[in-house]
Amino acid sequence: MRSDCWATRNPPHEHIPSCQAARPRYSPRPRGAAAISIAAFALAGCVGASMAAALDTSAPEPTKVEGEALAPPPPALANPTGHEVRGEDVYGAGAFGASRGGGLRRHRGADYIAEPGEIVRAPIPGIVQRIGFAYRGDERYRYVELSDAVAQRAVRVLYVGPLVEVGAVVRAGDPIGRAQDLSVRYPRGITNHVHVELKQRGVLGDPASLLPAPADDDANLSHARSTI
Repeated sequence: MRSDCWATRNPPHEHIPSCQAARPRYSPRPRGAAAISIAAFALAGCVGASMAAALDTSAPEPTKVEGEALAPPPPALANPTGHEVRGEDVYGAGAFGASRGGGLRRHRGADYIAEPGEIVRAPIPGIVQRIGFAYRGDERYRYVELSDAVAQRAVRVLYVGPLVEVGAVVRAGDPIGRAQDLSVRYPRGITNHVHVELKQRGVLGDPASLLPAPADDDANLSHARSTI
């Protein structure tokens, strides 16, 4: 006897066996306009997902910017040699106001120790106003004079072989010359140095009270050492 599941016909409203009811029904593929509509719907879903990703409001990662380190600003004032004011030797002391000529006069500047040939730097920013001779009748020794109109300062640095010209604009710490050898003029054993005279608003003053000490000046001069 054949199983009901294989029956080919059933009267109207007749009960269909469970095995036949569980059989999946065939669904034909959509054709024509229906297929196009389904494809368009799927494409719209992909586009929507892409737009949602693009509109993500989460915080972006910070942008890394690479570049050269900024150079430090130039110093306002500088020690001309990076050394101390000379102490006392057979020719006297190098401090401002020290005795000269057996007490008949006073030292008009401060003497900063310097080896012959060592770079000498501008103590103040400004313009090179004058280059001249330190002594009348002796053309071996020179000076460089600078002025800062804004700060109303003027500086004269003696015993310097100039590396600048009149009219040059310099920053504090810029090279202006090389220290000269004083042993020819002072053969009894003077401490080699450059002599610095400073005027503030036309009044002669002590350079050491204004210019940086050697320990303070190391950082100030670091930006200019590469220019030698």
